Amino acid sequence: MFKKFLKIIGSFFLVLIVLFVCVGIFFAVKSSKYTEVAQPYLEKNMPAVVSWDFERLRPLLTPESLNEFETERGQKIYKLFSKLGALKSFEEPQFLGAKAGVTISEGAYDIVNFSMLGHFEAGDALFTITLAEDGDSYLIHHININSDAFLE
Repeated sequence: MFKKFLKIIGSFFLVLIVLFVCVGIFFAVKSSKYTEVAQPYLEKNMPAVVSWDFERLRPLLTPESLNEFETERGQKIYKLFSKLGALKSFEEPQFLGAKAGVTISEGAYDIVNFSMLGHFEAGDALFTITLAEDGDSYLIHHININSDAFLE
């Protein structure tokens, strides 16, 4: 009786371990699919984003983001970001997750989230960037910047 109970418990934990391994492999394959294209895109284009020159940022944005940035509020926020000063360096982008969906107006879409730590004259800033797939490349759909430099 006790041996049967141990076999059941052992089988349960074996299935649980196999399940975790499968989920880990799935996540690794899924993340590598996105990072192969998105990481080089971010490494190439993030210096333009943090140049604090809106004209350099403009071609990198989705139409929805461009509409938001072109408002008076969007321009004020982008100027506020310039408090960080000049870019010193960026850490390697970290994949956070991806989402696929369909809308009536835009059709199918893929959105990918990354975070990057940037080092600036005024201090460090954590960037959370949402990229929207655009053919073989990406466009920036959302930028979130957290830094203690904004508190000063």
